[in-house]
Amino acid sequence: MSAAIYIDYLPGQLRAVCVEDDSIHDLLVIRDDKPVYIGNKYSGRIVAIDKGLDAAFVEIGLDIPGFLPRNEIPKSIRDQGLSEGQYLSVIVTREGADGKGVKLRAFLETPEDKKVCLLDAPDPLLRWLSRLSTVDLEDIYVTDAMISRRIKGALAGLDREYKNVRLVADKPHLFEINGFEEALEVLLQVDVPLPSGGSLIIEQGRTLTAIDVNKGSMQHNGGAEKLHYELNLEAAREIARQLRLRNIAGRILIDFTSMKSMDHRKNLQAILKAELKLDYAGHKLFPLYHSGIQELTRKRAGRSLQELLLRPIGIGGLGQVPDPYTQVFTALRKYWAISSSSLSQTHNPKTPRIMASPSVINILKNSVARAYVEDRIGYSVLCVEECLFDDGMQSADYRVEV
Repeated sequence: MSAAIYIDYLPGQLRAVCVEDDSIHDLLVIRDDKPVYIGNKYSGRIVAIDKGLDAAFVEIGLDIPGFLPRNEIPKSIRDQGLSEGQYLSVIVTREGADGKGVKLRAFLETPEDKKVCLLDAPDPLLRWLSRLSTVDLEDIYVTDAMISRRIKGALAGLDREYKNVRLVADKPHLFEINGFEEALEVLLQVDVPLPSGGSLIIEQGRTLTAIDVNKGSMQHNGGAEKLHYELNLEAAREIARQLRLRNIAGRILIDFTSMKSMDHRKNLQAILKAELKLDYAGHKLFPLYHSGIQELTRKRAGRSLQELLLRPIGIGGLGQVPDPYTQVFTALRKYWAISSSSLSQTHNPKTPRIMASPSVINILKNSVARAYVEDRIGYSVLCVEECLFDDGMQSADYRVEV
C-alpha cells in the first residue's frame, strides 16, 4: 500500500508522521530543547575509571560524562592501557536517563585534536526517512520551504523519488485537519481503545512499563477461551505498534487475558514476535508465563514520546501533562490558523490573543517560533499573562481567544 508523510514545522520543533492504510505507521518528533544524542560521534576525554564497574567515564561536552564499558573499547586500545586524561573517539549508543549519562562505544579512529568536541551528528530527519526505505511513498506534505528543500536533498541522497514533495505553507493546522493531533493525544494517554471493544492500559514508570489487556465490552460467541484468544491477538498487534510509536524502552510487562490452550499461547507469542520484527529498535522477548504475563525488553533509541512532550505532576510525578514548550508550540499553531482564517474572511480581522500562565508567556516572549509566526501573519502575536493557569496542575496553561 502507498503511504504519505506529513511534516509540521516550527523553529524548535519538527513533527512528522508516516501514514499507511489510514493509520500512523511511524512518527518522529524533534525538539531543540530536548536533543537526541544517539549516533553522535565525539572526541572525548576519560575523566574517571571505575574498576568495580569495569568502565570509564568520558567527558564529551554534555552535562554528565558518558558511560563507556570496557568491552565497548577496541582490544588494541585496551591492551595499551587506559588512563585518566586520555582522549578517545566515541559514539553514543544509548541515551541517558534518570540522571545517568549516555552510553558510549569507542572506535579506533584517533582524535586529531586533543580536545573534547562533537565530530559528527547524523540528521535525525534523514535517519527517520532512511528507516522508511521499505515504504512506498506517494506524497510528502511539508509546511516549511526550508524543510521541503532539506527533504528533497535527503531523498536524493537515498536514491528515492521526490517529485511529490508538496509545500503547504498555508496550513499551520496540517495535523489537525488530517486527524493527527487527536491521534497524538491518544498516543499520550494511558487508556488505548481497541476496535473490538477491548482496551489497553499503558502505564510508563521510571523502572518499567506495565501494559494491561482488558476485555471491556468485547463479546464472542465462541466462549471465554476464544474471546480471550481473539482479544490477545488484537492486543499484541496494537501493543507492538504502540511501543514503536511511543518509543517505549526498557523492561515491559504485558498482562494478557488468561488462556488455557497451549496452542493459543504459542500462536500469541508468534504473532507478537512477528509484529516486533517490524520495529526499528532491538528487543528481547521472553517466554510467556502460563498466567498470561509476557515480559520483554526494548532497546532505548532516543527519548520516548512521553519524555518529549509531557512533564510529570502530582504526588511522585505519577501524573503527566503537556510541558510548557509543548503548549507554546500548540498555542502558536492555533494562533496562526485562526489568524490565517480571519485574514481570508474579512478585511478587518479581529486580532487573536494568547492567554497563558507566566511560565508559558516567558517562553513565548523569547521564542524563535513566535517570530516565525509573526513573519508569516504580518503582525505581532498578542500574549497576555493570566495567573489563573499557573497552579502547575492544568492540562493546558493557555487558551487562544479572538
